[in-house]
Amino acid sequence: MTLIVFIAALMAGVTLDLLLLRTLLAQPFRIWPAQAGSWQSIIFWSLFRGAWLATFIVAALDWNSTPLLDWTRFIPGLPLGLVGLGITVCGYFNLGLGNTYCGADGLVTGGLYRFSRNPQYTASIAGLVGLSIGANSLLTIALGTLIVGAYVMMAMVEEDWLKQLYGAPYRQYCTQTARFLDVQGLLALIERKQPSRRTS
Repeated sequence: MTLIVFIAALMAGVTLDLLLLRTLLAQPFRIWPAQAGSWQSIIFWSLFRGAWLATFIVAALDWNSTPLLDWTRFIPGLPLGLVGLGITVCGYFNLGLGNTYCGADGLVTGGLYRFSRNPQYTASIAGLVGLSIGANSLLTIALGTLIVGAYVMMAMVEEDWLKQLYGAPYRQYCTQTARFLDVQGLLALIERKQPSRRTS
């Protein structure tokens, strides 16, 4: 059963990555972003959601099958998985449902989008890393790597589309905000929020 689900997920992930790579290298073909209801959207979401679901199933079926890590894997794995999931959900509310599904509901640059042009993708990648560490499964790592590749290419192919959609404001936003994570900006925010240490 595990092998069947893994092969299905592998086929979905490889197909998705190849279609995104073609979008990146051979425009005007575009599988993503795609208008809701179009054949591109149906194929993209079927492959994307199928690969994600099958990866979770493989992680459960192949749990702890690789003698690489002991129980201490949960120390980094659990926080990465939970924080990744939490930030991804918050990102949906921050961006709005319409924009999440390739709408044009306005350029969002506040909230999570102050620190990343793609906070949902960044958080989902962190969540996949957490899942792969927690599952301690080479099959899960392989599938997670394919989905990470999809997220990276999704972020890259969206940029031309967003530049056409929002023009100069989006170009300006790109110069001010990291594609995946503005580590320096986050550290500066944390430092500003720390209570000052005054000596009496």
